[in-house]
Amino acid sequence: MATQNTIALDPIKYEIYRHRLYNILEEGRITIRRVTGSAMVAEGGETLCSFYMSDGTPVLTASGILLHCTGARDFVIKAIEWYEQDPGIHDGDQLLFNDPYVGGQHLQDMIIIKPIFYNGKRIAWCGSFMHTPETGAISPGGNPAHATNIWQEGLSIKGLKIIEKGRFRPEIFNTVCGHSRDPHLVGLDTKAKIAANNVCAKQLLTLVQKYSLEFVEAANERIIEDSEKMVRAKLASLPDGVWRSRIYGDIDGLTERPYKVVCTMTKKGDEVAFDFTGSSRQNAGSLNSTLPATWGSLFVVLASQLFWDVPWNGGMLRPVTLIAPEGTVVNCRYPAAVSCGVKSAGTMVTSTAHACIARMLLAAERIEEVNSGWRGASGSSVSFGGISQHGSVVAGVLLEGFASGCGAAPYRDGVDTGGEMMNPTSNIADVEVLESSFPLLHLGRRQAIDSGGPGKYRGGVGIEMVYAIYGTKKFEIGLQGSGRRSPVNRGIFGGYPSAIREVRMALDSNISEVWQQGKSVTSFEEIGELQAEHLLLPSCHPPKALRELDILSPVRDGGGGYGDPLERDPDRVAYDVVCGLVSKLAARNVYGVVIDGRSGQVNQSETELLRKKMLEDRLNPG
Repeated sequence: MATQNTIALDPIKYEIYRHRLYNILEEGRITIRRVTGSAMVAEGGETLCSFYMSDGTPVLTASGILLHCTGARDFVIKAIEWYEQDPGIHDGDQLLFNDPYVGGQHLQDMIIIKPIFYNGKRIAWCGSFMHTPETGAISPGGNPAHATNIWQEGLSIKGLKIIEKGRFRPEIFNTVCGHSRDPHLVGLDTKAKIAANNVCAKQLLTLVQKYSLEFVEAANERIIEDSEKMVRAKLASLPDGVWRSRIYGDIDGLTERPYKVVCTMTKKGDEVAFDFTGSSRQNAGSLNSTLPATWGSLFVVLASQLFWDVPWNGGMLRPVTLIAPEGTVVNCRYPAAVSCGVKSAGTMVTSTAHACIARMLLAAERIEEVNSGWRGASGSSVSFGGISQHGSVVAGVLLEGFASGCGAAPYRDGVDTGGEMMNPTSNIADVEVLESSFPLLHLGRRQAIDSGGPGKYRGGVGIEMVYAIYGTKKFEIGLQGSGRRSPVNRGIFGGYPSAIREVRMALDSNISEVWQQGKSVTSFEEIGELQAEHLLLPSCHPPKALRELDILSPVRDGGGGYGDPLERDPDRVAYDVVCGLVSKLAARNVYGVVIDGRSGQVNQSETELLRKKMLEDRLNPG
């Protein structure tokens, strides 16, 4: 723990300092996005910059991904433990980490930390992160669901000094970059993090010179203390109790073996505990979460749903206890594979904890803070690799999943394609950016019909894409995640879950003939009309070699519903049908709403009769 500083803080100067500190971190994130060559970083915003006390306690974080707000803390702590004495931690050093058993989520989470010195004394650390989409794993993109140990997932780094006493070390840089399929991209990402750390460290020292070291150290401690006080006050205002939730995954990375994550949340006084005892044993494939990763997944829901008005730092977590039995999917044993844990077990941690928190908030009558499940429970993604249309090597992950549906609330529908819980600044890349970077031709991108969970208030719908491989003869695509057989985003208080996740491929199709006729395919359903070899893929699929003009269409997740669908205003159902968000079949069979085929208006009398019959069938299912 940091030593207590007794200096009196001028409240105005303190607030100015705190806001300036956050803006410095945002400057670091902007630096990363200007240097990187990654579309998911430059467009999707998957970056983080943080300040830490000299002992590693997080002071403040600016992040595009909540998963990683606790990640660099563990790397700083281990850097001190391992290297303080030998070879020493010096002014001008920067250390590269990505070992998920130390911090972060998986090997793609490459973090560089930098000690900050003032007059020869280490006063703080800063850290910069981004998801680097190529690690030299057994398949491109660094997300091999079929990996069975950590060694198959790429290069694991435990604190290499990429910068030593201010000197760039080309032998370390070349080794790290050369271990991947796309060394140029990895090199740009590495330099982006170095540059961001330089910006953040320089600006912090400017504040030290302006306000004094004593003020800065006291203010940093105050920021942490304020967060803890805010968290404890929030918890104390909520009812004590025990809430439970569970959710199921449908594949372990190798076979379609179901597994579960179970959460028991106990809130007492100004503390809360999340106990994941009862979760399944660790998976054979890479759908596992390490303990640091599980902390990150829990932080997602704490920061976005419970402590959303609290600055992100170490103080937020002091009143929180995490129990995750070793050897389970939420605390796997080394050397278990973990590359797809964030898209499965980790996001199931987020989902189950969220369900418990939502019920507690409703019991406290905090209606405006309650919402049902939204993306944070499935994390499905498409990874790829091969030769681009420009003849260069490419590898990475497509992140249109950031446009998934948000959960419904007790007073409103979920936001359609509104974002992802783990990403507070959710964004997706422009089609033109993706097409210029990768050999993918976008044939369609739209909101996916029937993907949101039905309810009195409907869950937001997810996104649906249609891609054609274009301009290359060598390209492969793989899948990771959960949700093909079991819905992953839950509804609450009578609301239904979101639709299952679907991914379709059309191989060796007649799409070129369709184009010659002046037509195209722009939706998941239209692909089925092509003359082709049609495949409906499971949640996880090893990389598959594709040919030019082969077609892929993933449908992303919607949010869960809230309340009984039979209580939904029939006119709102009809409007959703007109907008292409709900099908007529779902309107009738799920919402009990009969829509006239000609006018598109609700047939009120038939709707009343149908809903009455559906209620009677519920009471007498036989």
